[in-house]
Formats: sequence, structure tokens, C-alpha cells
Amino acid sequence: MQKYFFFLVLIILNAFHGSAQDCISYFRYSKDEISEVKLCPEAMKADIEQLHEHILETHPNPSLYCGVEAFVSGYKQALMSCSTEKTMFEFIQIVTRYLGVMKDSHTNLNPRDYLYLGPKDRAVLPFFVVRIDKRFYLESIYKNDLSIGSEILQIDSYSMDSLFAISKRLSFSEGNAGNAQEEIAQRMIGATFNLLHRANLNDKAKFKLVNLNGDTIVEEAHYVKSGHYLKDRSIDLNGPIHYFLDKDKRCVLTIESFDPISLKKFKKQIDACFSEIKKNNVQELYIDLRNNLGGMLRAQEYVLSYLNLSGAPLQMNYLYKRSHFDRFASLPFYQEQQFKNRAQRVYPNGLISQEYDFYRSPLGTTRTILYSYTPQNKLGYTYTGKCSLITNGSSMSASVLFAGWFKSTVRGEIIGTQCMGGIGGTFGNSAPYTLDHSNIHLMVSTLKFTPKDRTSIDLKAIEPDHIITINRQQLIQQKDPVLEYLHIQKESKKKVK
Repeated sequence: MQKYFFFLVLIILNAFHGSAQDCISYFRYSKDEISEVKLCPEAMKADIEQLHEHILETHPNPSLYCGVEAFVSGYKQALMSCSTEKTMFEFIQIVTRYLGVMKDSHTNLNPRDYLYLGPKDRAVLPFFVVRIDKRFYLESIYKNDLSIGSEILQIDSYSMDSLFAISKRLSFSEGNAGNAQEEIAQRMIGATFNLLHRANLNDKAKFKLVNLNGDTIVEEAHYVKSGHYLKDRSIDLNGPIHYFLDKDKRCVLTIESFDPISLKKFKKQIDACFSEIKKNNVQELYIDLRNNLGGMLRAQEYVLSYLNLSGAPLQMNYLYKRSHFDRFASLPFYQEQQFKNRAQRVYPNGLISQEYDFYRSPLGTTRTILYSYTPQNKLGYTYTGKCSLITNGSSMSASVLFAGWFKSTVRGEIIGTQCMGGIGGTFGNSAPYTLDHSNIHLMVSTLKFTPKDRTSIDLKAIEPDHIITINRQQLIQQKDPVLEYLHIQKESKKKVK
């Protein structure tokens, strides 16, 4: 009888232990697989509650774009979605759906983190596709020989429409920039495919394609180590600025980022370009901000100093919320001391005094401060010729503010596709934050930038004057659709050291 009781206890304990292993409460990047490991409902709900509380404490106005009712409803829906255990990949979609209600592109998470921070033996298949007339075509693939421009029908068991739908759930938007969100979603299809399942180096993915001859075929593609891919990609990255003049002395200035390592060097590069423009009497300038994710306002304002025909100051309202994550709280100690010393010397006069008042206010305080700034450039030169702006869905943040100024001042035409934001400004100055149980790394906005001339909330997207998208032939021939439209022959790009 005693032995029977002992074995009965063992069975019960083993059963309990087995059920306890069905889900976990804490996700570990280096050991757990995003597509396989399941989180327990209590852990997910705790993270959603933690995220909601953090947003309320740090975000300047989470319901500004969506309304209080929709924001609260999104939170409740996220909690309800966590009633049963979910894989980490499913939980990420719950989080992104909740964040997406805010229509704030700066409050988001990057699903690609899980490809690179995951288990060391994880393999990836890096590729990108282009969506043309609702069909999907191969744009590039890393270390595989599939033909660029082939129409992709299916990858393994996944249809392209299903991959696109999941990618859209993982993507974000700013205001009503829905077309830009779809453009971001198509760029994420490769990452989505890799996140859906665990792959090893000896695995092969089967691509069902319509090749360039019109034949439907199946081709295999092999995986690579994620670390090797990242290393090779970092070598290929260009500098933030390059430009060229064509035979007709039309200038194309490409600014890949407004977040340079050195603002001084950035200004020097911009000066060099406009020095050539002035010397060659350029009459047509095209500023290419495609894939420019934004950065420092001072960088984009320096470029505007060469384009500002009226000489009027740039006026922007900053909506702050005092928290442990705002721009003043994140200052290094010595910069914080410098700020306080400068403010105290001039108080109560000047802009810095308004910042100082906010700095001394209690946590949770919101305040709008107007920044009025007339940018000047080293050459003392204003370009007065024809100027056009080129954007796409990956033109974000500071690029949106640049495009908004361009549109509102009627400085010239905008060419390309819709940028990620609207005429009413953008959120920004995101601060990193990590959820306790899922270990999700995300960003939450701490500022809202609104041009002074926008007296009401405006979610309207900045629409191009000429929508230019790539066609299949241009994709196959690796032609730039905008330069083709402008009849500009691509020249060797000039870089400033």
C-alpha cells in the first residue's frame, strides 16, 4: 500500500511537471526559439499591463491620433488575446496590434531583433521582395542564385499573401500613412518568413517561382548564419551623403540618414554639395530621402538652410511629458549640470528657461514649448533653382518633418511614394524599454513635433505630386524608377571625406 501511494505521488508530480513545461514565464533570447516557445497567459498579461502603464507614464499623448476610447479598447483587446498560451511570435503580434492603435511609428518593436539575438545556431535566409500590382517579385537574395525579377508564388508552405498579411500586422504607421505602411510590410516579408520557423544551416527553402521565361518552377535556397549576414551587411553600408551632377548639370543629392556620427562632418558634406551646385549654376536639384529613417532635427534643418527662400524661421511645437525617459532625464551627468548652470544664469529669460521650468516640474507634467530657429549655413548661400524631393515609405521621422516643410512652403514637387507620416508632424525621441517576462525590446515616444502653423490635429498623409513605383522590367534591369522617370542618367556618386 505504501509503495502504491509513493508511485501515485510520483505520477502526479510528473504530470504536474510536464504541464508546467508547456509554457514559460520568461523568454531568453540565447536559448528560446520565437516560433516554438510558448508564454504563459499570466506572463503575457503582466507584460501588457506593464507596457500600458509605461506608455501612460512616458508617452506625451498616446490617444492623440486614435482617441481615448480606441486606445483603451486596444489595451483591453490585447489583454483578452492573452487568455491562452501563445508562442512568442504570436505574442509579438498582439503587442504590435496594441501599439498600432496609436498610429505612432516611433512607438514600436523590431521583430528582426529575434533573428539576430536568438540562439547562436539559428540560420536565416535573407531576401527582399517587391509587390507590383498585387504580385510579389524577388528583389534580392543573399548568397543564392535565384533570378531577380522572378515572380514568387510560394515559399515552402507559405503563400505570399499570407506572409504579406502577417508582415502588415508586424509593421507600423504614422498617422494615416497607410500606403507607407504597406510598403514597410512588403520589405518585412523576408524577416517574417524567417521568424515563422526555426531553420538550421543544412536546411533548404523551396521557392515556387514564375521565372523570367514564364515557366513555373521550384528552386531551392540555402540558409546562412545570421551573424555572418550582419557582418557582410555592415561592410556594404554607405555613408549618409553622396551626390552627382549629370551631363545637363542636374544634381541628385542623396541623404541616407539625418543621424550622422558627427554633425560637424554632416554639415561639411552638405556644404561641399551646395558649393558644387553654386559653382556649376545648377538649375535642377533633386533631394533623395528614400530609406532615410530620420535622426537629428539640426541635421535636416541645416539642409533646409540652403532651400529656405523666404528666410523665415522654422517654428516647431514640442510636446513634452516629464518622465524618467524624457530627453532631460537621459542627459549624462555633466551635460545635465551644464544645462542647469546655463539656465540659472539667464533665468527667467529665453527658451532655455522654459526648458528649465519643465525640467523642474513633477513627473507626469506635459508642456508644449515653441522652438523658433532660423538655420544658417557656412556658405551664406540659398539655392533658388528648381528643387524636388524624393521619398518612399521608409522616409521617416526627421524626413517627414522635412517633407512637411517642403509641402507646406510649396518649395517644389514631391516624387516617389508616400512617406511614413503626415503634414501634422510626427512623434519622436523614442526611448528604449524592455518588458519583464517576454524580454521584448521596444521603443516608446517621449516627444511630439508639430509645426506651428498646424493648429489642429492633422493625420493626413503627405502625398507625392507624382507617384513613381518600380515595374518588373526596371527591377530585372536594376534601374532606379525615379531616375528613369526624370530621364537622369545615374553617374558615379561623389562622397566627401
